[in-house]
Amino acid sequence: MFMGLSRFMSFCLVVAVALFLQPAHLIAGESDQSSGRAVDDAYAAKLWAYMVDNQLVGEGRMRSFPFVGLRPHGSIQEIITTEAEIDGHKGRLIVKHNYGAAEELNPKKVYTANQDENYEALTIMFQREEGYDPSNNDWFWAEYNPDGSILVYEGARLSGRSPTCLGCHTPLGGNDREILNGNAK
Repeated sequence: MFMGLSRFMSFCLVVAVALFLQPAHLIAGESDQSSGRAVDDAYAAKLWAYMVDNQLVGEGRMRSFPFVGLRPHGSIQEIITTEAEIDGHKGRLIVKHNYGAAEELNPKKVYTANQDENYEALTIMFQREEGYDPSNNDWFWAEYNPDGSILVYEGARLSGRSPTCLGCHTPLGGNDREILNGNAK
């Protein structure tokens, strides 16, 4: 297919073309997509505080082995999955540390050296209470700057039911919306 491209690359090309042709709001289903409202940012702040208190972010944080990733996340990524409790609700929390650099960066460099200058952002998925967003498995999405503030991408604050996140995680993540690069679910 596609003149010698690998199956994986062919698949990525087909998905990219399909995503380009479909508006994100159609790909993501019928949920009430909202992103960056005050209530979303407040909930994201509670999640950030939980991650600080439980050493998932910041100095001395828990580490996992980095791997080569793809955009829109960092070229090198670390993922930690755990359970968190926010406002009395326990849910699955996926924490993804995103690194990138102008010069060559590899997983070993990220794991063995101080990479503050290459740390780009932190993205999370938190599975909220049943009924929050049933068409998207009740996931809450957020992307943070290294200081814990909500990242703004093309004018949109990335917290809540983000069309930016759902635009990729809906067609690629399956019914559970997770894309973990081969990690066991």
